[in-house]
Amino acid sequence: MDSYPKTDSEFEALFELVYKKKVDASQFNGLQKQAIYDRMRSKSHGAGIRSKGIENALAMPSIKTRLYLGKTAGGKKIYFTAEFSKKEINCSSTIDLREVAKQLDSFDFDQSGGRARNFAGKFPSRRKGSSNFTKMTIAWLLAFQHICTFKQVGHVGSVPSKELTRELMYLVMAEVEGVNENSPYYGVMWSTVIEAWKLPAANDFHRYKSYFNSLVNTELKEMEKSSVQQLKREEKAS
Repeated sequence: MDSYPKTDSEFEALFELVYKKKVDASQFNGLQKQAIYDRMRSKSHGAGIRSKGIENALAMPSIKTRLYLGKTAGGKKIYFTAEFSKKEINCSSTIDLREVAKQLDSFDFDQSGGRARNFAGKFPSRRKGSSNFTKMTIAWLLAFQHICTFKQVGHVGSVPSKELTRELMYLVMAEVEGVNENSPYYGVMWSTVIEAWKLPAANDFHRYKSYFNSLVNTELKEMEKSSVQQLKREEKAS
């Protein structure tokens, strides 16, 4: 879809190809046609990225992505890594996130822009805006790590469900590559991965969400307890 249609007939044929329905081009003025054409180009480009993304995801036995969280008081950088495959999800971090949770008062969350995420071997990318990291982020990651390790919920048999995969990928997966068509990650995003790998739907979704929320609440309570204990130690030391 590189050139603007020269005639109404060409415009109508292109419209039918993209939207699967007929239209009378004579009802639109020039500016309206240009706006519709621009939308058709965008829709066609998006479909192309999605199609290639499914193809690329299908060729990948696993996808490893990394999220940068920030630094400890000692300056150690903390990353959370998730490796996705059709059979399992493995989660790890530079140091145990529970140790980070115990020292949140002194932890320096990355606030230098949008969240820094990257595929294995690639440079990190950021969205515009703020990372919005809080203790809730750490609680979420700990809950996901627990579920992926013990597979009591969010799995069909021992296989990760598409719901679990989608929610964790949304949090930690790198920005979609939509420019370099030669990249093996072109078009690879949670939706194309789920479709390519044909991941099963969770038959215990409500139980999974309830269990996830209970894990998050437990982690938040532990963080609060650690914060209170740290405050008491500092008061005693002073």
